[in-house]
Amino acid sequence: MPRALKLAQDMPAPIVTVLLDLGANLRLARERRGLSIRALAAEINVSVPTVMSMERGEATVSMGVYAAALFFYGRLEWLADLAAPEFDREALRIELAGIRPRPARRR
Repeated sequence: MPRALKLAQDMPAPIVTVLLDLGANLRLARERRGLSIRALAAEINVSVPTVMSMERGEATVSMGVYAAALFFYGRLEWLADLAAPEFDREALRIELAGIRPRPARRR
C-alpha cells in the first residue's frame, strides 16, 4: 500500500475535519470568484483532479498545492503564521517552566 494512502487512512479525526474545512473554504473561494475548476487548475498549474482532491480536503494533496491555491487567493502570508514561534503557546509554556528564578543578590 502506498505510504500516502496509509497516511490518509490513519489520519486522526481532528486533522480530517480541518482538511475538510480547508478544502470547502478553498472551493467556496473559487466559486465566489466565478472560476471553474479547470480555470483554477490552469492558474495554479495542477491538474483538474488535483484541484478536485484539494477541494475535498484530501490528505494526499501536497502542501505545495494548498500553498499555490492560497497564493492565488491572496492568502499565502497566513501559511507561515501557522507554525510561527510567537503563536506556539506550548513551546512558550515549556520554555517558561524551565526558567529558574535567580537568587536575589545581597547588597
